[in-house]
Amino acid sequence: MTFGLGVILTVFFVGIVLLGIEVFVAGFGLFGVLGIGAVVASLIMAGATIGQLWLSLGLATAIVAGLGFWAYRRLQSNRSLMYKGLILTDSTSSDKGYLSHDDRKQLLGKVGVTLTPLRPAGTAEIDGERIDVVTEGSYLDSQTKIQVYKVDSGRVVVRSFIEPKEDVTE
Repeated sequence: MTFGLGVILTVFFVGIVLLGIEVFVAGFGLFGVLGIGAVVASLIMAGATIGQLWLSLGLATAIVAGLGFWAYRRLQSNRSLMYKGLILTDSTSSDKGYLSHDDRKQLLGKVGVTLTPLRPAGTAEIDGERIDVVTEGSYLDSQTKIQVYKVDSGRVVVRSFIEPKEDVTE
């Protein structure tokens, strides 16, 4: 059975169009299966004998495999260039001077006074500086004497300051 060149080319291009649709349509893959079938059918129709059919299928397979291998190698060799533009490789560490907060370790043990009620967060004045502080969970009124007992990652934790009792043994 012989087919005209127009019929063979039409079936081939319909297969290519169906494969193109498969790229853009999400789903089962019906367009892809039909496209591959149409391309293979056009190759079968183009072959006058079984030998020509196998030759054309072999050539098509070799060309597709060669192009796939070339594309794979091309992407592998340019991977570092692709990632350099897309991925940030620098880091921000404290060794390089990047700090997300001020180091407040010098406030440990200092006494101050609350400027706002601490519920449990608020503002206090310690050594003449306004500082955001938190309590361990308790509420403190404003103008309450406090003492810094913990500084953790820029978070200043305070307690109510209790005046030490004077020694009454004298």
